[in-house]
Amino acid sequence: MIDSLPDQVTTVRPPHGLLGRTTTVTRVIETATAPGSGPLVLVTGPLGIGRSAVLTAVRDGLTARGHHVLALRVARNERDRPYSLAARLSAELGALHRGTDARRAPHTAAPVPHEAGRHLTAVLRAAVTAGEPLFVLIDDLHWTDPASRGVLLPKLRSLAGSPVTFVCSFRTLPAVTEHDRVALERLRTAGLVHVVPLRPLHAREIDTLVAHELQATPSASLSERLRRDCRGVPSAALGAVAGYRRAGSLRVVDRHAYLASPDRPPEMPPGLPCVQHLRALGAPVWPVVKALAVLHPLGSAATGLIAEALDTGEDEVRATLESLRAEGLVVHGPRPGHWRFRLPLHASSLTACLGQYERRRLSQLAVTAVWSGTATAQGCYLAEHLVTAGRFVDPARAAEELFTHGSAAMLEDGHSAERWLRAALDLITEPELRARVLLVHASTCTIHLRHAEAAESAWAVLSRYADLVTAENLLEMEMVYIVSLAGMSDQAALTALADEGWRTLPGGPGHRIISRYNALCHLERWQEAADHLAATRQEWSADNDFVAGVGQILDEISHAFLGRPRDFERAVADPTRWPLWERGPRHRFQRLSWLTRTLMTFGELAPAQRLLETYGLPSGYRPVPDQVVAASQSGHWDRALDLARRALATGAWVGDLTSHTMASREMSVILGARGRITQARSVIENARTVHSLLLHLLAGPEAELEQSLGATGRAHRVITDALALAERLGLVVGTDELWLRRTEVELDAGDPAAARRCAREVARVAELTGTERSRLCHLIATSVAHRNPAAAAEAVALARHRGQPLELADTLVTVVRHGQADPGLLREAYAVYGDLDALLRKAQLRNLMREQGVPVPGRSATMAENERLLAVLVTEGLTNREMAVALGCSEKSVESRMTRLFKRAGYRSRVELASAMLTGDYTV
Repeated sequence: MIDSLPDQVTTVRPPHGLLGRTTTVTRVIETATAPGSGPLVLVTGPLGIGRSAVLTAVRDGLTARGHHVLALRVARNERDRPYSLAARLSAELGALHRGTDARRAPHTAAPVPHEAGRHLTAVLRAAVTAGEPLFVLIDDLHWTDPASRGVLLPKLRSLAGSPVTFVCSFRTLPAVTEHDRVALERLRTAGLVHVVPLRPLHAREIDTLVAHELQATPSASLSERLRRDCRGVPSAALGAVAGYRRAGSLRVVDRHAYLASPDRPPEMPPGLPCVQHLRALGAPVWPVVKALAVLHPLGSAATGLIAEALDTGEDEVRATLESLRAEGLVVHGPRPGHWRFRLPLHASSLTACLGQYERRRLSQLAVTAVWSGTATAQGCYLAEHLVTAGRFVDPARAAEELFTHGSAAMLEDGHSAERWLRAALDLITEPELRARVLLVHASTCTIHLRHAEAAESAWAVLSRYADLVTAENLLEMEMVYIVSLAGMSDQAALTALADEGWRTLPGGPGHRIISRYNALCHLERWQEAADHLAATRQEWSADNDFVAGVGQILDEISHAFLGRPRDFERAVADPTRWPLWERGPRHRFQRLSWLTRTLMTFGELAPAQRLLETYGLPSGYRPVPDQVVAASQSGHWDRALDLARRALATGAWVGDLTSHTMASREMSVILGARGRITQARSVIENARTVHSLLLHLLAGPEAELEQSLGATGRAHRVITDALALAERLGLVVGTDELWLRRTEVELDAGDPAAARRCAREVARVAELTGTERSRLCHLIATSVAHRNPAAAAEAVALARHRGQPLELADTLVTVVRHGQADPGLLREAYAVYGDLDALLRKAQLRNLMREQGVPVPGRSATMAENERLLAVLVTEGLTNREMAVALGCSEKSVESRMTRLFKRAGYRSRVELASAMLTGDYTV
């Protein structure tokens, strides 16, 4: 019997250092044990590449084969102790040859240094005479003292063809002496040395390494960051992951790992080899390398600045850097006098080791050098160090530059812009300047959905600086404040503002009317909001252009949601007929964003795209939830999911509450269609925990999930409750799809009269909204409820014209399932589901195709897809009964399929299979 899947999947993970190295381990063992092999096998590579892990695995492999193995590790401090390794090796080999435990051998058994060579020769001769294979493993051979190397290397010639083989790890260092290099080359030429280099892991191997560590797939952005900073070194990649987790900047969303704060460096664990090694070196290396971590982007100026920071000479700094280059930790940059770290990760690792004063002092030096022209800085380097330096540099100049950088980045890089603007505020005391920065800070935070920060800055303007800003800015801050309260789900504050608090807001009557309307909408008191705006039209429309313009667009959108879209349709036809259109790109951005978002809420992707193609968002920026909806409706599902996960990870998910609901809806549709039923439900539940708007739009995908698991009664209740909610709120938007689903439910329940009543409701909504989506729903409802093949044909033609892949495939399936179209159309739907990787929809469609006598193409591909879907459903935690319902087969069939899957893939339990799915190890 196959185990059931627990809530938390746990499994035994393979050793991290061996991921991507198993072939190398096998190669080393086979080389060392091959008849006539040379006496020395060297596993080489730079710091952190995984030499020790490979050597440990080689030891285990040789021991498992029954060989005698002696393993030693050389410490760094042994490099300065003559004959250290030779003495240890003599003692250990002597104890092994006598059959004693080397760890219990008396200390006096070790030879004195000047006798080490003679002792080593004797014990090696004894080992050779014994005739049994012996493998001597030495880790970190590069730390061997010169005297021991001088003894050991010549003796390797005498071991040729003997049963004694040395297998050593050796870090490739620029500082290897010429004498050692020549000796090794001679041994290699003589066939006495086999070198097995460990190269950096490929990007895919690093992804696998991280997936095993996190039990989640690294996102493309995280993979790129690790590739850039770690250069394929596995210990560095694992150290970076641990550091990001310590810093709280790594988030796992839907089994995918993202960096929530891309600018935050990892807090590296103390045991990271590089940091531990450098810290142990002490002065002058440790202070120099920490300063270099901050100043190296300044190129040739860095050396002098480090000397100034440490109150030492430039020659001393250069000498220290040369010693680090000899150890392979730093390298020369692209131009003379430039230094950089071999692994960029080391810079951020060392920056995290700085104390607060050190950090600010180094930033002060960097900023002063750039300001004076001594150095030049690229990208956001100056802005970041202005933040860190604070009042260590001229506050007025720093604040002005931070404001300039923040304003320029407010659309493209909200995370950095918010930090820079906040730092500018910390340096400013003049009320007029503070008000100016607060306005931009609040707008930036609103655009990038940082609601708490936006509310704080907006309220600061409203409560303390209202008399210092324009009437336009004042209304903008009132709207930012209300939107931010909604984004934080503060319904109590919204209610207080909508009922009486709006009367005390600063500004004129028009400001207060618009603010109250906005608060009412965010409380879903739609009809009350529309009535309030209609009753006060004379006041707000006669106010300044900004008040009139905002009132106009809010009036257009709310009436469209309520089924009165005439003014909204005029706005879409010509968005330039608006008081604020010529007032600048910011206002055009606002109008086009609202219009396109509303169109997509009605399912009208093509008109939204035409609007953007005609006019274009002035900045090119589009809110992430809107991007998710557009990508999903146009069939770019992988992009939609990645955008959604990234937004959830970075906290940029809950923005405009209607778009949040729509984005959640689309995400649940995609996950459900791909068999991710549990995750799809989780998305819907999470959307309801937020103070979202238009929640009845979630009922369609929720009912689909219930239907997939055979819960027909629950699916019916979900649709019924959503229609009741929409009626109570006076909303029409989205009810066309709900009435269509209700039509199908009634037909499946055997009540054609009820189905025809529901179809009439679809027709009513279509007449009210006038959208193509509503017309499509009306045609489908008419075809299935009234047995009308002509309506079905028209529906198929319209769905093809609209160009939304899932909508087209679902339309084809619906009209064929109800007998109103040629079953051959199912082949087209099957291909569309395949393009979307909609595994569950495709599997369910196969059942219908067999019922309709339509051949299912690609038998081998079908079998592979069935296995992959089965693995997905197992990972989702579905029982055999639930899987049987979802797949339209018997529980016995599911058990047979599971048995075949486990036998083919070699998994012993659901836990192992689920873990393999999480880490990407599962392959069909």
